[in-house]
Amino acid sequence: MNVGPDHERWEDTAGTYVLGALPDDERALYEAHLDNCPACRADMEELRVAAEALPVSAPAMRPPPALKARIMAEVEREAELLASASRPDRKTVPAPRVRRSWRERFGLPMGGVVALACVTLLIGLGAGALLFGSDGGRTIPFQAAPSMQQASAELEVTDGKAILVANGLPTPPDGRVYQVWIQRPGHSPEPTSALFTPRRDGSATASVTGDLKDVETVIVNTEPLGGSTTPTSEPVLTASLT
Repeated sequence: MNVGPDHERWEDTAGTYVLGALPDDERALYEAHLDNCPACRADMEELRVAAEALPVSAPAMRPPPALKARIMAEVEREAELLASASRPDRKTVPAPRVRRSWRERFGLPMGGVVALACVTLLIGLGAGALLFGSDGGRTIPFQAAPSMQQASAELEVTDGKAILVANGLPTPPDGRVYQVWIQRPGHSPEPTSALFTPRRDGSATASVTGDLKDVETVIVNTEPLGGSTTPTSEPVLTASLT
């Protein structure tokens, strides 16, 4: 298929364009390029079909924070992999390029891959909202200790299972991790296997293991690597289930 001037600059832009994510100045330049590049125009039209189908894929619903956090963590991981693969210090020998349509090679240009990945993630949000939002689950806020006022967290409880979703958590001290505990009335805190460290932006998710029946409080503190059987520090986050 024929290509237009400056094709290499714009060949991976179709996905960003159909999702409406191009800055206004780049959008105008890209639309001008489409007028003279049949190859990019074909890619854009093919991806637009998938993008336009998205609004009818599922009813609009607010996804639970736990689902959103897990999906955004995966987006962050994929973004880091893509960034690593495209660093200029990675020396590779470019192979000859052969232009074929995505149908012929059973693939898509990078822009298309990114667009379809975003479409898939958004559909996942809608489907997950249906799955997680229709079974009577509840969201319980954590109270942060005075030293953690910049942090916020919630506990998503669904069918006796719970997922902690946190934002703004500081990195624990060297040699320590965050550990989740459950506590029943009249008993000492019981350790769970939920050990975690926040991502670089302070966000984190953790599945709260163990039977939540009769649990009164869910606690988060910092413990040595590998966790502890009895708490060795004061709680930094506390959620009351009663």
